[in-house]
Amino acid sequence: MPNRRVLLLSLLLLALGNLNALAQQFSAELVHLKPEGAAPAKVFVSGDKIRFETENAQQGFIVVVDVKQLTGFMALPENQTYSELQPQRISLAMPFFHPADPENGCPAWEELVHKKGTCAKAGDETTNGRPTIKYKGVALNGDTGYAWVDRKLNWVIKWEGQAGAAELRNIEEGPQSASLFEVPKDYAKASRQSGQPGGSSKKPPKTGPAPQKSQQ
Repeated sequence: MPNRRVLLLSLLLLALGNLNALAQQFSAELVHLKPEGAAPAKVFVSGDKIRFETENAQQGFIVVVDVKQLTGFMALPENQTYSELQPQRISLAMPFFHPADPENGCPAWEELVHKKGTCAKAGDETTNGRPTIKYKGVALNGDTGYAWVDRKLNWVIKWEGQAGAAELRNIEEGPQSASLFEVPKDYAKASRQSGQPGGSSKKPPKTGPAPQKSQQ
């Protein structure tokens, strides 16, 4: 009998773990609230990885970032090339972070920006019909603002800073294909020199809201 209980408990914990992993996979639309006029982007999330792509990917770009490792790549569908993004070149104006516990999101935010003691919980709020926890802190570029962490997704779904703001809308929970976060097999690595075969003169875009001004 005890062995059966242990087995049932193990199966229950495994099921809960799978549900948690599923809850952290979703797609959404990234909408810029300020400055106005910026084109929306499609967002896909799985675990610590997030993918941004313009509405018309054939004329735009795709950026995939691992927010835990601060690594990623930018892909250009127009010429089927990609460039790896080094940590110092990844500029996340919106502090996308993925706390293990939405009630204790500050450690994840402070780890992302490498600035301890800059985050504080500001209270509970409802954002686009979803329960969230509001935090105050700073982005990688030094902009002070607020982030709303979705209680179920354990992800930031809204950011409001001094010069920019954005939020995720039309969130659809569900498994995301692993291929979304991988370099397409038929893409070639871009040359560092623009104008060379497979090269590109485009600079890595800043994901999230428009660039913010750093605090002095």
